Parts: sequence; C-alpha cells; structure tokens
Amino acid sequence: MKSIPSDQPIRVVRAITWLPVGGIERRLVAVLPRLAALGFDIRLVCLREFGPLAEEIRAAGVPVDLLKMKTRLHPPGLRAFAAYLREHRTQILHAHMYRASVPGTVAARMAHTPVVFGQVHNVGTWESSRQVWTDRFLCRWRTGMIAVSQAVQRDVCATLGLPEEQVRVLYNGIDTDHFFPDPQLRATARRELALDDDTVALLVPARLHANKNPQGVLTAFEAASARAPHRAVLLFAGKGPLEEEVRAAIAQRGLAERVRLLGSRDDMPALYNAADAVVLSSFKEGFSNAVVEALACGKPVIAADVGGNKEAVNDERVGWIHEAGDGEALARQMAEALANPAALVARADDCRARALVFSLDGLVEQTATLYRQALAAAERNAQQ
Repeated sequence: MKSIPSDQPIRVVRAITWLPVGGIERRLVAVLPRLAALGFDIRLVCLREFGPLAEEIRAAGVPVDLLKMKTRLHPPGLRAFAAYLREHRTQILHAHMYRASVPGTVAARMAHTPVVFGQVHNVGTWESSRQVWTDRFLCRWRTGMIAVSQAVQRDVCATLGLPEEQVRVLYNGIDTDHFFPDPQLRATARRELALDDDTVALLVPARLHANKNPQGVLTAFEAASARAPHRAVLLFAGKGPLEEEVRAAIAQRGLAERVRLLGSRDDMPALYNAADAVVLSSFKEGFSNAVVEALACGKPVIAADVGGNKEAVNDERVGWIHEAGDGEALARQMAEALANPAALVARADDCRARALVFSLDGLVEQTATLYRQALAAAERNAQQ
C-alpha cells in the first residue's frame, strides 16, 4: 500500500443496513458532518434501502449511496460493494452492526481496503451460532472492533474470542449544547404539559417495546406513586408495538390521571427539562443515549443495570441502578425520587458534569484519532 500524503484527506466509508429514525442512526447524523469538518472524506453507504434519515445526512454535506444487497454474502452484491470501495479509493471501512459488518468485511478484503472496523452497538446481537462463527472467522480480516460501552466490549470479547485490545470502546456522544438545563424551557414545557409546581414528573424516553419494559415501569410507578407525598405523573415519550397494551393497562389500573402516553416526540430537550427524573428500566441496552441526554439536562436517572447504564450512572449523586427485572427495587427507587423533589434539583450540577464525559465533541475527536492511528499502523505494516 502506498503511503498517503499527509495533506490528503483520509477517505472513509461508513456502512449500515439502512437509516431509520433510531439512536444509532441519529449518531451518524451528528458525527459524520463533524468528521468531515475535521478534513475526513466521509461517505455513507446503505445496504438495503435509504431510510428517512438519508436526506438529513445528505443535507449536512455527507454523500449517502445505496448498494442493494439481496443477502449478506450475495456474490454480485459483494462484487458491487468491493467495486464501490475501489472507486472511492477507500482507506477505512467502518461498518455498523452484524448485517453490515459481514458483507463490509468481505468486500473490503476484495478491494484491499487497508483498515476495517466493525462496530457493535448492543449486547447479545448475534442471533445464532452460525452468525457467531461467521463473525469470528471474519475478525481475522478486520483491523479491530468498536464497542459502545465496556459492557458491550466484554460481550464482544467473550462471544468472538478476541483480546480486549482488539475491541476499542467509543462511547456514544451526545450534543451537550443541545441538551442542557434550561429553566425557561422547563417552565414552558411544564405549562404545555399542564404540570403544576407541586407535581413530580418522571419521564420514560423509550419506545413502547418489550426490551424497554414499559409494563414493569408502569407497575412500579403504581406502587411508588400510591405512597408519594406529592402528586406524581409518569410520562412515556415514544411509540412502539406495546402501545395499545400499555394504554389498556393504564385504563384498567385507573391511572389515566397519572400516566400519559406522549407518543413520538421531536422536542426531547423540552421533555427532559420538564421532568424531575428519568426512568429507563430496560432489559437490554448497549449504551443508552437517553440516559446521557437526561444527565446533560441535569436530571437524575433511574436505570436498570444493563449494557453501559452503570458506566454512565456511576454514582448515587447522578441516579439509581437496579438489577434488570427487579420490580421491587425499581418501585423503591421511584418512591425515593418522588419523596424528595428538592433533592433531585440539588443533583443537577453533578448530573450535568457526568454527561460532559460523554460529549459529542469527545466522540468525534476519539474517532478521528482512532482512524489516523489505524491508517498509520496499516501503512507501516505494508512497508515492512
């Protein structure tokens, strides 16, 4: 491999199956234009369809292309992918999740792309022993893996048999200039939500999906709010397949005055500010963006000990951690939060300080450093 002049931008292709409105995809919207601003030549390729966020990324100045692959290892699709990498003289391929990492790794091998990363965003992402075997085999053709938390790193190492140094942790970064404590926004949002000063609001910023445990949260809130000294309200922000089931449970339990389904929202900074604390009692996470967004807005978090939640909520000053599925512990922690709203306010500075560790700017700088170091190492190895 020829050494690339230092004044030439490093050419990077990021690969993903498609671009729905999700946490992983939102990170791409935020990160890729910033990497481009640092001088990287960034492109994004989708392997199934574009998805609704494609235009948003294009509008930010990052090209988004489509290579429609019938299957992950479809030979014509792999040849087209390899040709795409050669056409753009790709130096780094960075693929997201198993379904893009597998064809991406093979195509990069065919195209002689010098640096290849596969990124894992959650624990337990492999659905079969065949997928595990395939990924284990392909690791020999990768520069390394990227995990979004130490918990995901441990899972990747254990599943794929990799040493820790082969799996780099890059925490999800959030824009702390977008998510921050805003008293005026809090007042406006609480007024729109009809929350008076004596009401303590707990926010659940998660899809109504089994992995997010909305029924468990609802049950715990029913118990906690029954003995709360203040009026308490639970706000669910998100839609999902369990929406009707959760709505029916709210009606059946007589909680319609205390529990609200807000649906999908695009005003999350306002909702975080309106809330007094945030609840995420999931069964499965990689590294929750919502946890850090809440902390950035100065809100303590009640979270299940899954994925990287404990890495973010690492101290009682910023929230509570409980074992996943432990409804009694969740109810107890919710009751503690509801009992003393003044104590929640007193934690705001600690919460904000913790969130700054996971800033978007930090993620961009760490990613840029990883790219430069990996390419320099590949060039050295090629010259030996």
